[in-house]
Amino acid sequence: MNKIPAAISAILFFIVMAVSVVSISGTYIPTQQSITGISKELFSTYLIPFELLSVVLVAGIIGMFHTAEDDE
Repeated sequence: MNKIPAAISAILFFIVMAVSVVSISGTYIPTQQSITGISKELFSTYLIPFELLSVVLVAGIIGMFHTAEDDE
């Protein structure tokens, strides 16, 4: 019963990731090598992939805690 929502979620996740990778591919423009330049690129050009990565990491951390908890 939980397989259908999981499959739909996985398919949507891979579609979003594929669109992100394809849209970013080949658009690299070198910027200045400083903290401000990196932060401007990270929070403007690469904002969507950055947010998707944070969601994946949070899901992994939640899954780790769920797996590690006792059943007592």
